[in-house]
Amino acid sequence: MRPVYLALASTLWVGLSATEPATRPDTSGHLGPVLDTIIEVRQGDRVVFEGLSGEMSIRGWDRDAIEIAGDDDDSRVAVQRRGSTIEIERDDRKGRSRDFEAYVRVPRWMDVEIRGRNLDLRLEDLDSDVGVRTVSGDISIERVQGALEVRTVEGEVDVMGAYGGVSVSSQSDDVWLRDIEGRVEAHSGSGDLTLIDVASTSVRAETQDGDVTFSGTIDDGGVYRFFVHDGDADIAIPSSTNANVSVSTFDGDFHSDFPVRLDRFTGGRAFDFSIGSGGARIEIQVFDGEINILERDR
Repeated sequence: MRPVYLALASTLWVGLSATEPATRPDTSGHLGPVLDTIIEVRQGDRVVFEGLSGEMSIRGWDRDAIEIAGDDDDSRVAVQRRGSTIEIERDDRKGRSRDFEAYVRVPRWMDVEIRGRNLDLRLEDLDSDVGVRTVSGDISIERVQGALEVRTVEGEVDVMGAYGGVSVSSQSDDVWLRDIEGRVEAHSGSGDLTLIDVASTSVRAETQDGDVTFSGTIDDGGVYRFFVHDGDADIAIPSSTNANVSVSTFDGDFHSDFPVRLDRFTGGRAFDFSIGSGGARIEIQVFDGEINILERDR
């Protein structure tokens, strides 16, 4: 049976509950393109936004429903349920090529996945896991309690307030991570990595052509690795830090606010030393650039 499309300009209420909703157009579960709609959901559901371009804002709220609002006819989307997954994608039946602008609210508990093309994204206030994969566009994320994964080819990534672990990669732009808890992985091909107010037992930050800036706590049992090919590494850690530090630079200077007592010297610019009583493991490798280990106030 071919899907039945609904062309509605006003708000559409669609119940996706455990019972068969009376408003569902056919047994395929395809809800058709909508401009403004509210989709009732249940605990355990997840939502996937697929192949979108333009601008999208997603915010968590306390209601068990997804609300989608667009400014004009080019913001229409098609919605479909597959088991516990709600799939939302652009309605391209009429060959529309213009970018859309959409405003979305989802339950705070709902896992969210976004797969976009040229998409500028703002997302905030979720207690769930979030995954983002785009080709281009800037990404801004605030206050996510679950695990966060972001992958983009071309676009700046700015995350403020993520507390379930973060894995972020931008091939050609900067990455900003602020107020972060949990495991941290950050990568850029040709951008700076700035990690501020990080509380983690596992950090890995790597950039080919950019600087790495880190400011955070160091857990006695933690592992912290920073890799830079062409750029500087500024690592700010508390005065109470206990860590074994491994430093390597091919062509650059080294500075430390902490006294350096060499535990190992291998020639060239690679050596190990300890801060405090040791415990944590800090590894810093810079091919062409400066390494600065700085003492932060707290």
